[in-house]
Amino acid sequence: MSVLIDQRSRFIIQGVTGNVGRFSARDMREYGTAVVGGVSAASPGMEIEGFPVFPDVRAACAATRADASVIYVPATTALDHVVEAVEGGIKIVVYPGDGLPVRDAIEMRAAARANGATLIGPNTPGLISPGKAKAGFMPSFCYAPGALGVISRSGSLSYEACFRLTSAGLGQTTVIGIGGDPIKGVSAAEALELLHADTETQAIVYLGEIGGGDEYDVATYAARRDAKPVAALIVGRQAPKGKKMGHAAALIGSHADTHSAKMKALATAGVHAVGAVSELVPAVAAALNVLKPSQESSGTFTPFDKAQDRPRLRGRSSRA
Repeated sequence: MSVLIDQRSRFIIQGVTGNVGRFSARDMREYGTAVVGGVSAASPGMEIEGFPVFPDVRAACAATRADASVIYVPATTALDHVVEAVEGGIKIVVYPGDGLPVRDAIEMRAAARANGATLIGPNTPGLISPGKAKAGFMPSFCYAPGALGVISRSGSLSYEACFRLTSAGLGQTTVIGIGGDPIKGVSAAEALELLHADTETQAIVYLGEIGGGDEYDVATYAARRDAKPVAALIVGRQAPKGKKMGHAAALIGSHADTHSAKMKALATAGVHAVGAVSELVPAVAAALNVLKPSQESSGTFTPFDKAQDRPRLRGRSSRA
């Protein structure tokens, strides 16, 4: 199986007449993804790279039965295009762009949920189900089919990490770029649940960084009795407090945002967490060999208390 997209997904490209949209449409098609058309209000009736161009999403969906879209437009018009997509019948929307105002990101997420759609982004390379389909601009050679579900806040980190995993014979079911902005279409917690429900995903790899609370959601999941094995790579060990490091959400505002606090929380929850990409493959291999606690073990887990930088555990003092 795969998560969110597979060989049956039918994609349109909104903004297909731009250089990035044109490249991505061609690249996705070469990978085997079913790209069935593009949308450009200024250029309806054209063909771009052999793809028919429609004036709007509704027309594209009616003509092609598209159910997914990748959107390449500036941040200033991104909200309008995402709303058009989800109201036009698209169920999987990928918006890779960065520089999006937080309020627009909130409205994007709300519009997707109100229309029963899933939004990936902003500030993401997209997602890929290796050997089946890709939605975005990640380099295809970094990925191979396998049993690992991968969640990443960083695009370039996911390329490097997955290339190393692939080279070690550790392929992936689906790699989800949740993005590096504070407001995400799919959060880490939601991505975890998607991979948890996928029967072919045997273990989960999380690629995170300083700032934000996603890593604490990973720790909360990993401490569940029914959790799949989890390995994590957290970057930003040398980041100074108060300095934004690339991504909008990669900012240390309190101790809970630091590398050390997140590493401690993940390790306490039983995650095989490392701080260097060179250590990731051994950590994933160790996670795959972990025996999870039995359903009969006692105790319950409640979410991490970021203010105290420690998990609140009841009924058991450690994990197997």
